[in-house]
Amino acid sequence: MKKLILFLLLFPVLAAFSQQDGGHLRKGNELYKKGKFNEAEIEYRKGLEKKPDSYVGKYNLSNALYKQKKYKESSVIMDSLIQKSKDPNQQASAYHNLGNSLLQDKAYAESAEAYKKALKLKPDAEDTRYNLSYALKKLQQQQQQQQQKQQQKNQNKDQDKKDQQKQQQKDQQQKEEKKQNLNQEDAERMLDALNRDEKELRKKTDKKATKAGQAATGKDW
Repeated sequence: MKKLILFLLLFPVLAAFSQQDGGHLRKGNELYKKGKFNEAEIEYRKGLEKKPDSYVGKYNLSNALYKQKKYKESSVIMDSLIQKSKDPNQQASAYHNLGNSLLQDKAYAESAEAYKKALKLKPDAEDTRYNLSYALKKLQQQQQQQQQKQQQKNQNKDQDKKDQQKQQQKDQQQKEEKKQNLNQEDAERMLDALNRDEKELRKKTDKKATKAGQAATGKDW
């Protein structure tokens, strides 16, 4: 791991101090050497205002941004330099640095591709080969994590579906029970009504029977 960190942090410096005539570039390089990357960035930008097409100025600016962990900005500049340069060594160096920025930004697939392109241009670059190996390992880990997240997501979906089905069954059961309770209540009401009718009928029958009995025991004058 320590070896990899050295490749990531020190490789961009190797081409960062090419001799240039522009005062801002020289001042930027001095600040860069002192670790004052933000101030170096300012000087490089000033130099690029005067020489917008300066390859070294843009290269150094990209490195200064990288040192400030502005990986996306660094990647954009380095990618533009790759398109601009015709020199295989410059392209290999730019691809390596682009791979570094992408790696730090956790864009492992893109980082690995950048390292592969650097190795095609410079097959004997062991530092690039080492970083490529590391990027591929990180990519594999990332893919495994994504698969695990997807599996967990699918499991959660399945569980949610099961919970929903259980809730639906519970609701249906409660509905049936409620319906049964209503039917039972209706039956009880009907039974009560029948009982009341029967009692009323008995009362009327008993009353008629009493009157009939009284009439039967009367004297015939």
